[in-house]
Amino acid sequence: MANRVRYFDEINILRAFAILAVISIHVSTYFTQMSTINLLATVDMAIDAFSHFAVPLFIAISGFVLYNKYSGTIDLKKFYEKRLKSTLPPYLIFSTFYLAMTYIGSIVLAKSVNLDIPHIIYRYATGGCFYHLWFFVLIIQLYLLYPAILWIYRSFESRGRVFELLLASFLIGVIYRLCPLPDVFILGVATPILGVATKFMGYLFYFILGMVVRSRYDELLLKSGSNTSLCCMSVPLLCCTILGVFEYAREYFKIDITSIMPFAGQYWHGLTVAITPLYYVVIFALCFSISLHLLSSKTVIFKLLEKIGHYSFGIYLVHAFILYMLVLVFPKFGFDWNNWFFYPLTFCLTLILSYISVEILQKIPYSTYIIGSTR
Repeated sequence: MANRVRYFDEINILRAFAILAVISIHVSTYFTQMSTINLLATVDMAIDAFSHFAVPLFIAISGFVLYNKYSGTIDLKKFYEKRLKSTLPPYLIFSTFYLAMTYIGSIVLAKSVNLDIPHIIYRYATGGCFYHLWFFVLIIQLYLLYPAILWIYRSFESRGRVFELLLASFLIGVIYRLCPLPDVFILGVATPILGVATKFMGYLFYFILGMVVRSRYDELLLKSGSNTSLCCMSVPLLCCTILGVFEYAREYFKIDITSIMPFAGQYWHGLTVAITPLYYVVIFALCFSISLHLLSSKTVIFKLLEKIGHYSFGIYLVHAFILYMLVLVFPKFGFDWNNWFFYPLTFCLTLILSYISVEILQKIPYSTYIIGSTR
């Protein structure tokens, strides 16, 4: 049975921050098209590194919301029916849309595309119909596992050992990222199917963190929002963002990190993997503090972010298509990722056009099966 549900206005603000960060990632990532590092590339790398809190925040929000609604005994049939009905139809509809778009694009751009039936089935099963749809595979996995996760959580909570569970989920995520599972050959092709099937392991920490925050919300609320804590956040945020820039410089521009930070050496990868979740938690805290401030003021910005938060599911689905079209058109006019104005303009247009698209789509009958709920 679901427990009595409490509504949190700040959750939609957090969803807005998360979807804005998703768009920021997908726009700023075009720094990878540059041949050398310059100031523009460095700024984009910093924005990209910072914005990667987006999906972890969405996962933490999912853990928070599910625990808020289902912390007691669950009617499994109703639970799975409701959860899958809210995710599977939009996922399948947009997977088909993006698959068709890819095929049409391949004809226009004279590029080859694999349309073998086994390959198409694999793409549907793994979120591979377009680059952002992997998130739905992750969230469906967590929905399917939630009753088991809840049972484990309640078991630890009853013994006052929630911190140990949180620590264990953190270590599982670190080990999972440090020791990726091998590819499996399917029909003679190497595929990361094991990695896809176990993707939830890399995000359990954030999901359980959301559950912990919900169960201790009122206690945490009393400790949040002080100016001192906000100032303290700035130091780790700056340091970790710089580390993120170094990691991108190493990966995309082949910069030797040991020449800049000799102490890192062979431990660099392990260091970044271990620090990243803690970095995101600090950003979560910052977003939460800002959301509380906006909630208390109820300004125009609050109302706008609240609306974006309501539309975040639909915006996530449609923004990739709009961004794809913008990036396809802009370079034809000599306006590309080497221009400073490319990034803010592309970001704003992607957000505005995505918002308008969701506004239009929600007026269609049965729109919840296309873009999810916008309430």
